[in-house]
Amino acid sequence: MVSTKCFRLLSWHFLAVAIRWACVFIAVDVLSKCTAQIENGDTELVTPEPTLVPEYVNPYPITHPCYRFADITNKEFFSPAYPPDAATYPNNTNCAVVLTAPRNHVIELDFRDEFEIEKSPDCKNDYLEVRDGQYGFNHVLLHFCGIHEFPPNVRSSNRHLWVYFKSDENIEGRGFRAVFDFVPRANKSNNPETKECKKEISYQEEGKFSRDDIDTDIIEFDKLHDLPIDCMWVITVRLNWRIQLQFERFELDSPNDCESNFVEVFSNDTINSKKKFCGSIADTVLSDTSHNVLIVRFYSQHFRNKTTFAANFTAFREYTKEKSKTKNCADDEFDCDDATCISAGLKCNGVYNCRFRWDEDNCNGSESWALTDDHIVIIMVIFSLILTGMFFTFIYNCVKKLLRDHQTIQEFKRSREQLDKDNEDDRRSSKRENNGQNRTPSVESTRFGPSDSVNTPCYVPGDDILPILIKNSHHTVPSNGSMYNQNIYTVDNDIPKMCDSACQTRESLFTTQEYSSGNSTPNNSIHTNSPPAPFSTFGYNRKAADNKFKAEAKIEMHHEKSATPMSKYDKRYSVQTTKSAPDVIVTH
Repeated sequence: MVSTKCFRLLSWHFLAVAIRWACVFIAVDVLSKCTAQIENGDTELVTPEPTLVPEYVNPYPITHPCYRFADITNKEFFSPAYPPDAATYPNNTNCAVVLTAPRNHVIELDFRDEFEIEKSPDCKNDYLEVRDGQYGFNHVLLHFCGIHEFPPNVRSSNRHLWVYFKSDENIEGRGFRAVFDFVPRANKSNNPETKECKKEISYQEEGKFSRDDIDTDIIEFDKLHDLPIDCMWVITVRLNWRIQLQFERFELDSPNDCESNFVEVFSNDTINSKKKFCGSIADTVLSDTSHNVLIVRFYSQHFRNKTTFAANFTAFREYTKEKSKTKNCADDEFDCDDATCISAGLKCNGVYNCRFRWDEDNCNGSESWALTDDHIVIIMVIFSLILTGMFFTFIYNCVKKLLRDHQTIQEFKRSREQLDKDNEDDRRSSKRENNGQNRTPSVESTRFGPSDSVNTPCYVPGDDILPILIKNSHHTVPSNGSMYNQNIYTVDNDIPKMCDSACQTRESLFTTQEYSSGNSTPNNSIHTNSPPAPFSTFGYNRKAADNKFKAEAKIEMHHEKSATPMSKYDKRYSVQTTKSAPDVIVTH
């Protein structure tokens, strides 16, 4: 009996020891698996959680057209004013709702019964949009419109879907009905659930934030799973106040690469972006009028230490500039002198909170520099001295120029008088020489006599032309049987003094090149030994110094006495004329 009882006790003892060791081995194995899952970022099986739908509050009042769109308590939602509420959805409507699944779940979205939204190119007018995330800047999964066409089913990659509906001012449809469900996330360590990076800054007069505010564990987690850094700061101030955002530092690892790294600013919501900075400079941004929320998003696919930024914000209130006895800013506010007020506590805090930086003037105990009466007097005296000096300098230059011009005019008058006196002496001397000759002037010499030369500065041969022209006689008969003979006369005597001018025929007006004596006149013209230098309306061409003082005359003489009365073409001692040109050509 004793041995049997001892045997049973020993058996139970060994069984208990075996169970204990088995539990230890099981615990060690489970612990090692849990540790591996934690290291891989997949904690799905380590701490199973119940499928609990996050608490949701409809942001729209029950009377708003978007209320049914955002009512997701039964895992379904409708277009605004979906029948039977109305026949069609209202125009000019914008509705947004965020679907959120429990942890380790994703969302599947399906459209049922009916889908009727105005169809347009690229769905620009009315459309339904779904994004993979909880914000309006996330990746687009669906952008759809159409009549009796159902969009494909949509599945999120994480816990959130952002759904947005928009209608324009005309052409409405019946709308749509959508249902959704939460599906457990697949157990894949290479596709972990992302960690939200969001910072809330609420109801502060001013504040600062930068890249350094991002949690280290988020940075390490994203680096481990090769995920981009996508963080945002939501700044909220008092109602009816606005926000001013200024960047103190801004440097990106890949400037001008607006897809891989940037800072984006939104006002009040994430639908429409106000500014997107992806270069080397980021300027000041103001929230929209009557919007007290500003959202700043930082995105970087390859997060490195070189990528950095730092910014500060200030809450301000606007006022209308009107002439009134009341102050524009309250006692606890500071007037920035640009129709804005900030908190009085921001005065002289070492940060420029006003746009024109007036809040940091006269700080650190320094006295205000005011423009006094003495300063005004000094400024006016200096200005008067400068103006007086400029005036006297102008008068001096004017008088100096007038004196110089007067001297120039006097010198010109004296030279002109001397020239007129010399010309008068020359005319008197010429008259005495002409009066000393007893030869009766011919008709042509009377025409070109000294009486005409008195009134012209150009010397024209007159009564004394024949004695200096006639030297020899050479009688030729023209081949054309003309009644006139041609004679050549060469000037041998001393050449009279002539002025630097020329008389010309009409043909010479069109002759600018140098011509020979053979082609200067018609066939019945007289040829001379030395051709005249060409003269035209474009100037007097002197190509040789020996042609400066040479004269040429073409004279016709009738050898036989005609039985017929003298016609107007029969001229003795006359110069042959063509058309209405002068009878004598003199060049020198």
